Amino acid sequence: MNEFKKPNPVFWIPFFIEEIDISKLEFKEEPEYTPTFISRTPTTMGEDELTQESYNYLGRILWECIGQYTEKPFYIGSVWRNKYVKTDWQDPHIHSGAQWSFVIYVDVEESKTVFLSPSRHNQMNQWGHLGHAFPLDFSPKISPGNIIIFPSFIEHFVPPGNEGITISGNIYYDQPPGGPC
Repeated sequence: MNEFKKPNPVFWIPFFIEEIDISKLEFKEEPEYTPTFISRTPTTMGEDELTQESYNYLGRILWECIGQYTEKPFYIGSVWRNKYVKTDWQDPHIHSGAQWSFVIYVDVEESKTVFLSPSRHNQMNQWGHLGHAFPLDFSPKISPGNIIIFPSFIEHFVPPGNEGITISGNIYYDQPPGGPC
């Protein structure tokens, strides 16, 4: 039997999947959910704000993951909730301007979020017939009470088929810009 040499992971992209205590995340108000973007999925984008205690709790969890990448402090920008029914979806998108983003799965049965490889076009061009060699996407199965933290340049989408609420947000190394996200 051949023993293959272990490759050096170059250009790898860090993702963090961690447990989070949903009961420690409280919002100041309960704004109305309104349809957004092309998908019309109900969201509180631009209308939600956590309590200071909740920001402190979330900040500690985020720091344990992303604090290793820079000594600069970070800012949690906008935070919003999405409410999905089985037919709701999100089109492929990134979170421009932010350095990190997160999704907290509050009560969805199982995550449906699909993350796309930033080099998938080159991979398909050169390795299309060997697609299994380098993954083109990442579809983690994340249960309620967990958070996924990822670089904001990672394109992702949510296909239909799930019900429940997620909390999303952006993280900045400089003061977040104004606007809905």
